Amino acid sequence: MDQHLSIRHVPADRLDDLAPLWQALHRHHVAVAGHLERFSPSLSPEASWRNRRAKYAAWLASPDAFVLAVDVSGELVGYAMARVREQSPGSWQRGAKTGVLESLSVRADQRGGGLGTRLFDAVRAEFAQRGAQELQLDVIATNADALRFYTRQGLVPYVTTLLGRC
Repeated sequence: MDQHLSIRHVPADRLDDLAPLWQALHRHHVAVAGHLERFSPSLSPEASWRNRRAKYAAWLASPDAFVLAVDVSGELVGYAMARVREQSPGSWQRGAKTGVLESLSVRADQRGGGLGTRLFDAVRAEFAQRGAQELQLDVIATNADALRFYTRQGLVPYVTTLLGRC
């Protein structure tokens, strides 16, 4: 499989290529986070993509953001949206720059074969190349598969975000 695998940068004018992968990720999020529906109903996959696409375009206007895509035999099967941001000191001594993994999606039929790990490793390497000393990401608390995946990559819990109504 490796001989037909490539990881490449995606330019801003090709964001729409990512729509099916984001929409699949959105459907997965809705499925694993049913407890959030009582606070606000989930968006349709199309509406969610419009919102996410706008964020991606805004982030990619900065030279500190990038999208990496995984192609297998010329077919797009995964991507990661990432950016590097300045980090202010808080309770812990952290690096001046932090890599933020905003999204990572691998098509369901391609999971379990190491593509997610290869993509994550490529993102991590790009973060280091851009001067980030650490990385962070958000995971839905009930997304056990994602939590397991990122724990295997060496990440540890940092902050728990709670949601409620005013």
